[in-house]
Amino acid sequence: MAIPRKPAPGWLSQHTLPTTFYAAVVLVILTLTGMFGNFAEKDVITGRLALHLVALVLVLGVPAWFVVRPLVAAPAAQRLLNGALCGGLLALVLATMVFIEASLESIEGLVFVFQNYRPLSPAGLLTYGFSGDGLVFPGLLLLILTGAGIGALLALAVRLPGAVLSTAVISAALLVVFGLMALQIRAVISLPEALVLLLTLSGGYGVARWLPAGGVWRRAAGGAAAGLVAGGLVLLLVNGGALAPDGLLAADAAVTRLLLLPELPRLMVLVLVGLAGALLTLAAPALHQAGWLLAGGLVAFGVLNASGRMNDVTALLTLLIFAGTLLLPRWLLPAAAADHAALPPAQRVTVNRCIWLGGLAVLLVAPVFLGQYITNVLDLVMLYIIMGIGLNIMVGYAGLLDLGYVASFAIGAYACALLTTPSVITLGCVDTATVAGLRHYEMCVGAIAGWPGIGILTFWQALPLAILASACAGMLLGIPVLRLRGDYFAIVTLGFGEITRVITRASITEPLLGSAQGISPIPFPVINLSAVGGPVINLDSAQTVYYIYVGGVLLAIFVLTRLAGSRIGRAWRAMRADEDAAEAMGVNLVRMRLLAFALSAAFAGMSGAFFGAQLRGIFPDSFTILVSINVLSLIIIGGLGSIPGVIVGALMLVGLPEALRELQDYRLLAFGVLLVVAMLLRPQGLIPPAPRQLATPPAGGAA
Repeated sequence: MAIPRKPAPGWLSQHTLPTTFYAAVVLVILTLTGMFGNFAEKDVITGRLALHLVALVLVLGVPAWFVVRPLVAAPAAQRLLNGALCGGLLALVLATMVFIEASLESIEGLVFVFQNYRPLSPAGLLTYGFSGDGLVFPGLLLLILTGAGIGALLALAVRLPGAVLSTAVISAALLVVFGLMALQIRAVISLPEALVLLLTLSGGYGVARWLPAGGVWRRAAGGAAAGLVAGGLVLLLVNGGALAPDGLLAADAAVTRLLLLPELPRLMVLVLVGLAGALLTLAAPALHQAGWLLAGGLVAFGVLNASGRMNDVTALLTLLIFAGTLLLPRWLLPAAAADHAALPPAQRVTVNRCIWLGGLAVLLVAPVFLGQYITNVLDLVMLYIIMGIGLNIMVGYAGLLDLGYVASFAIGAYACALLTTPSVITLGCVDTATVAGLRHYEMCVGAIAGWPGIGILTFWQALPLAILASACAGMLLGIPVLRLRGDYFAIVTLGFGEITRVITRASITEPLLGSAQGISPIPFPVINLSAVGGPVINLDSAQTVYYIYVGGVLLAIFVLTRLAGSRIGRAWRAMRADEDAAEAMGVNLVRMRLLAFALSAAFAGMSGAFFGAQLRGIFPDSFTILVSINVLSLIIIGGLGSIPGVIVGALMLVGLPEALRELQDYRLLAFGVLLVVAMLLRPQGLIPPAPRQLATPPAGGAA
């Protein structure tokens, strides 16, 4: 019996036209929001590349990529046809919009309907500068050819190795971010200092790799020796006049910090950098990659500082630096991973802890180099990391979708504010001469007329009470919704968040909560060491509040890490998988749910107290439903139940839009795009949690 032959597929993929249609709708909407006109004012490479051209490549290239990606095994001609067709049709839609705009006598009616629309044709933004009467033929034709070319190029690139593709995409993305933030980050570190650190790290890595395989301490000693040699060479160069204006290590004095340190601290820093290079040879793959990427980032900062702006040469060097620091570790990774796996468990833990301590040291000194603006952005990122870790308890571990998380955040902020400022709670109602002029005096009637107050507390005294208040509020919410599941549970928590927002703005609570005026000013935290002969440290700036956030993040990570591997963490994961099965196995659902509510709300309350101390004021407009959506989005994109995923999600969804403040209007659009892309490409998140192993089978035994 003859086997029927499968017919050859048609040259036009079944995904091409539907994908192009949906992408065209999105493209029209983006154009009507004025995206290209707004982005044209923001340079990535000064005088050469503006952000609107990057956006053009993305809106034409991403749909073309989704068209050609399923055709990776198809003939090259079929991939080229589908990719070019998708990119060309999208460019044709965009060209049609430009042509229609150019044909209108006035665009006032268009702007009246779409108030953010920015004209495209007069400036020739998408038509290579062609405008006016010569717009139709050369400019629009070049635009269509550009779209087809982008699609064809992606059709060829889809067959490249995954390492090359990911390196190219990540390097280009980092170049765009560096170009947009050039003014804020050019004063981070000087180029000579960055090169000294890179060479010292490489020296420690090379010496440790050259040494025969052995214990951790032998490699650590070799790396420290390499750092000591580097410190001696730097000392000779500095004493020889290398810091002079025409010297080898000359740089901007306002940016130079490491080379101007006293001899002993500078030597200690370089020894530690050499030691870090040695430990990288034994690190886990993720830490190995992160260490080299950090070193490459410092060199890119230095190159940008040396040039003062992102010009053509700086952009090329930055791209090569990031590509090198992404590809080089991949080449070195097999040997490092083998050495890491060969370590005894105790030494492996020691190496990882030393590297994490090195990362913590970098975090502690970061404000010295980053300046106030970037440090302020990092403060906000760490605020969302704390909230993300807290919400991960509910969503990632216990499987409870909490849409009213902002309520716990607000309760912590208002509790800390009320306890550290004059209010009916702190001053009471007895001393009328003190409270008569305050707005809460009208509350001093009835049962609280004789309330003496507890006195105004310091931030450190109010912080645990604010955390406790949030935890208690979370438990009180958990009691009436114990038997709700799924969408019903999410709707109730959403209602709780909205109730909290309404209460903070209500006129009846104005004497206590301030209504729309909020509570201000809130005293900043103070570390008073005068009792032991030390100084009084005022945490009144972004650089000083930064360390409170670092402590909060470390505390949150420590608590959740310990809970995740405990009986409580296993009970939460069992609840998330199947509540009925978990209850049948002996899990107390009531207790575990209430504990998840309390701990999750406690982290939100802690972040709210930090937030109020940083802003020196609390206002109800800071506690909208968007806060809950932001936190939920970052843990979904990062990975449910993953602490590294929370950190990466916060950097992507909070750090980047905040650092690139000019793009704030497109924050929600970025959320939507990232969520869709994450669900399509990485439904488990960018960094999902590793599967837990209850036991490791013996060598040579059965799994």
